[in-house]
Amino acid sequence: SVHKFTNPKIPSIMNRNTLALLAVQASSLLTSTHALCDAECTTKDPTADFKIQYTGRCTPDTFNDKITNTETHECLVCLYNVDKAVSLTSIDSVVQSLCEDAYAADVFSYTDIARKGAQFDNEYYSGGGEWNYEIETASGEDILAYDASRVDDIYYYEAQRKVIEFPENIESFNPFNRENSFNGIQDLDGCDLNAAFCCFAQDRQAGDNNGNCATPYEYNCIDKDPADNTNICYIDHARSGNSGFSIFGDLQTGKENIEGSVHCHGFTWGDDPLSQDNVYKGNLLFYVSMYDHMTQRGYVRNIPGSPMCACAENMAVVTRADCTQVQVDEKVTFRWTVADSSLEAVVYIDDIDYNACTGLDANNNLLERARKLEDIGALAEEKVTAIEEILVGSTAGKCNAAIETFLGTKNVSRID
Repeated sequence: SVHKFTNPKIPSIMNRNTLALLAVQASSLLTSTHALCDAECTTKDPTADFKIQYTGRCTPDTFNDKITNTETHECLVCLYNVDKAVSLTSIDSVVQSLCEDAYAADVFSYTDIARKGAQFDNEYYSGGGEWNYEIETASGEDILAYDASRVDDIYYYEAQRKVIEFPENIESFNPFNRENSFNGIQDLDGCDLNAAFCCFAQDRQAGDNNGNCATPYEYNCIDKDPADNTNICYIDHARSGNSGFSIFGDLQTGKENIEGSVHCHGFTWGDDPLSQDNVYKGNLLFYVSMYDHMTQRGYVRNIPGSPMCACAENMAVVTRADCTQVQVDEKVTFRWTVADSSLEAVVYIDDIDYNACTGLDANNNLLERARKLEDIGALAEEKVTAIEEILVGSTAGKCNAAIETFLGTKNVSRID
């Protein structure tokens, strides 16, 4: 019998026709792109792949500072419009969009930090769960450094070189309570005031030079205190969907600071989605809550009636809080790819440092940091005014004055 063999390397007539059609389409696309952007792309060839790179942040201001050739700007605008089928005219708008996509393209999921599930994460930030309640035993159980060892891993391998998502799946950071408002800003979605902080009420770790927990744990680390850096004024339980309130001052005697030692620490960010602390606010939350304060200092537990950590508008009203900001070293590449006619930005993060924040009139002060952001035009005035109703200041009498103002909203007045 005669066997007929077909060489698979030789395409059929149909395959040849198909390939020819694809080639024509690709050629047409390149010709179209080149024709559309020929006048704009005098410094770049849109029919060939190319890159534009610099060291610095992925923002319009940094881009314009590093890439000054206006013809290159016009080329990128044209190619972006071809890629996205839009009609933008500003290089700032193009860079803004590309950079927002770039930072969102490679994000570390907050649920992958503890890897213990949504209930664990919600309990932790409320001030409960094993990381908050347990204290090391004489037999060597419940050692924080072991139980939360993954936090150290995340800090060293992720938090210093990758964007960590801000966990809006955690109730404390995505509250919705129309009845709760500050300076006319309703509590609708996420952190509406661009600020979040933690208030820790207990120290559970000895030997770290922070707080007064000591060994042996069973005798010297029961209900021990963190370093005190604030006074609690009041807690309005309605902010978390409950009823009632708690007062931590004496209006008759004028006494304040009656709650014992509490340590508050937070961060704030600008309105622009590309502002540094806005992009890295998930990193800041991880660093402030889990790494710097829990594993490094042993600070845990919430003030009763308030979450341990939350958006500022859902926290207790206090006198002040320390704060942290990031400093990031980045390299940025803008890349045009002919094969799929795509223009994209890619951000490579060299390093993320966590530093005490700089403020307008004082450093390491959350309210002063917000005021500085307002001063440079990065944060809306009404948000800073609202934050001032939550961080009321450390001057004697301010806490009780805030209490009296709050009680007035509940139709409660002082009898002299």
